[in-house]
Amino acid sequence: MRFNNRSLGTKLWIYFIAFSVAILILIWLLQTVFLNSFYQSMKTNSVKSVAELIAESYDKGEFSRTIDRLVYTNSLLAYVTDASGNLMYASDEHGPGDNGFGKPGLKGSNARRQLPLDYSDFLSRLAESENGTVSYIVEEFNTSNKSLIYGRPLGDYVLYISTPIEPLEATIKILQKQLFYISIIIVLGASVIAFVIAKKLSNPLAQLTKAAEELAGGNYKTKFERSGYAEVDELSQTLSFAASELSKVESLRRELIANISHDFRTPLTMIKGYTEMIEEVSGDDKQKREKHLSVIKEEVSRLSSLVTEILDLSVLQSGNEALKVQDVNLSEIVKNVLARFAVLSEQDGFKFESEIAFDQYALADKTRIEQVLYNLIGNAVNHSKDIKTVTVRLLDLGGSVRVEVRDKGQGIAQEEIPYIWDRYYKSKKRSRNKVGNGIGLSIVKSVLELHHAKYGVDSEVGKGSSFWFELKK
Repeated sequence: MRFNNRSLGTKLWIYFIAFSVAILILIWLLQTVFLNSFYQSMKTNSVKSVAELIAESYDKGEFSRTIDRLVYTNSLLAYVTDASGNLMYASDEHGPGDNGFGKPGLKGSNARRQLPLDYSDFLSRLAESENGTVSYIVEEFNTSNKSLIYGRPLGDYVLYISTPIEPLEATIKILQKQLFYISIIIVLGASVIAFVIAKKLSNPLAQLTKAAEELAGGNYKTKFERSGYAEVDELSQTLSFAASELSKVESLRRELIANISHDFRTPLTMIKGYTEMIEEVSGDDKQKREKHLSVIKEEVSRLSSLVTEILDLSVLQSGNEALKVQDVNLSEIVKNVLARFAVLSEQDGFKFESEIAFDQYALADKTRIEQVLYNLIGNAVNHSKDIKTVTVRLLDLGGSVRVEVRDKGQGIAQEEIPYIWDRYYKSKKRSRNKVGNGIGLSIVKSVLELHHAKYGVDSEVGKGSSFWFELKK
C-alpha cells in the first residue's frame, strides 16, 4: 500500500489510529484525571441511597435495627440528633446503638461517642440548604485523610452520616503505569490491524484503477476481478459491462467507417472514371458525353444523399431537433412516398402492394414521417432477394394509426434484431443497395422516439420482415 495522503488506504489507516488514540485518551481521562471526581460521586450516591433507606424506616419498629444493619454493611458512621445537636442515637460498623431510640431521654449505648467538633457547622449548612440536604467533604484534623459528610432531616431529628474517602493517589499511579504499557500495545496493534484492513480494502480499488487505465487505453478485453466486497463488486460489474459495450461500439464504429468509406469510394471512383472518359473519349461526342454526365449526376446525387443522411442522424441524436407536429393526413403521405419507388417497378421488376385506410390523420412532423417511410420502404427493397414484393399497410387502431412495411427477403436472425436500430450496425447479410445508404434504420428510430411512437419489427429468417410503427391521432 502506497502512503499517499489522499489514498483510501492511508486515510483508513489514519482514521483507525486516530480512533484508537481517542479511545485511549478517554480511558486516561476517566482512570486518572477524573477518577477522584468519579469515586466521590459514586460514594455520595451510595450514602444518599443509605440515607433514603433509613428515612423510609423511620417511625417503624425495626428502625434501630435497620440503621445498624445499613451502617455496618456500608462501613459508615451515623448520628441522630435533635435540631439543637443533642445526641439521640449513634451507630457505626463496630457497634449498634440502643433500640430505645425515639423515647425521650433515652440514648443508645454509643451515645457516649462525641459528636464531631464541626457539628455546629454541619447544622448550619443543613439549615441553609435549599433542598433540605447537605453533602460536602472535610479533611480530618492534622491528617490528609478526607471524609464525606451527608445530612438530612429525619422527622423531628437530624441524620448525620460520615464515611472516609479513600486516598486514590497510589491507585492512580498504578493505573497510569498500566495504561502506559497498554497504550503502547494498543497503538502498535491498532497500527498493524489498520494497515492490514486498509490494504485489503484499497488493493481491490487499486486493481480496478489499473484495469480502468487499460480500458481507457483501448484494451476492451480488460477483466475487472471481484473482491468480495459488495460495493466493489458492483463497481467491477458495471465497469465490465461498460468495457463490453465499448468493445461493441468500437467494433461497430470501425464497421461504420468501413461501410461509409466504401459508400463514398464507389461513387467517387465512378465520378473520376467518367470524368476522365469525357476528357479523353466522349468530349466531342454529345450522345456519349450526355450519357457519361448522367452517370456522374447520379453518383453525385448518391453522395449527397449519404451526406444528408449522416447529418440528419447527427442532428436527430444530438437532441437539438424540434419537431413541427401537426395533424397530417397519413394516408396521403404513404401514397406519395410509395409513388417515389415506382421507378423500381420498371427498372428492377419490384412489385409494391398497399392496403391503405382512407383519410387517416395522425399527429406528426410531415417531413420526418416521410423520411421514416422512405427509409423503411428502401430497407425492404434492399433486403428483398428473389421475391421482389414489398407490402405497405396503413391500419386504423382507434386511438392511433399503425403503418407496416413488409418484405419477403432473407429476414433477420433473432440475435441481430436488438442491434438493427444501432447507428453503427449493418447486417452482413444485406443485399446490394437499390436505394439508401445503410443507416436508415437509425434515423427511423431517432424520429419515432422524438414522436414518442411505438415501433418494432417482426422477422423470420428466410421468410422476410415486417417493420411497423404507431402514431397517435
